[in-house]
Amino acid sequence: MAIAETRNGRGLRWALIASAVLNLLLLGFFIGGWLGHERHPPRPVVGDVSLGAFTGALSPEDRDALRKAAQARGSEFRDMRRQARSDMAALISAIDTEPWDRDQVAKLLERHKARTVQRVDIGERLILDRLDAMSPAARHSFAERLREGAARFDRHKKDRDRDRQDKP
Repeated sequence: MAIAETRNGRGLRWALIASAVLNLLLLGFFIGGWLGHERHPPRPVVGDVSLGAFTGALSPEDRDALRKAAQARGSEFRDMRRQARSDMAALISAIDTEPWDRDQVAKLLERHKARTVQRVDIGERLILDRLDAMSPAARHSFAERLREGAARFDRHKKDRDRDRQDKP
């Protein structure tokens, strides 16, 4: 009977050790995941809002507020990206298919254009909402930065045009 008790005692000891090791591994996994998440949070649905010249003219605070407003509409952007991926696969297939189906490709390109217009419309609403939230002084500063950006663009364009004319 002493032999059976020793075997059961040894088996129980190994089971307890295995259980403790497994618990420590799980604990380490969850703590590591939590710490990793704190250091490297998941990418936001909307990374950076780009509205051309408007973006550069916004103050950092306004740019941050605009990004947060866009992130609040993240599901719309996610759905548009999902549709765009699906349509791109369909477009590639339609282009590569024989016989060539111009109407199918035109339909897919039209959906792409509609999505692009939808994104532009969302951007327009976001910038208008941001302008509504600005004080008159902040709007004036924004307009001045836009004016400076437009002048800088015109100077660069003139320089590029002049360089093209100078080349033989």
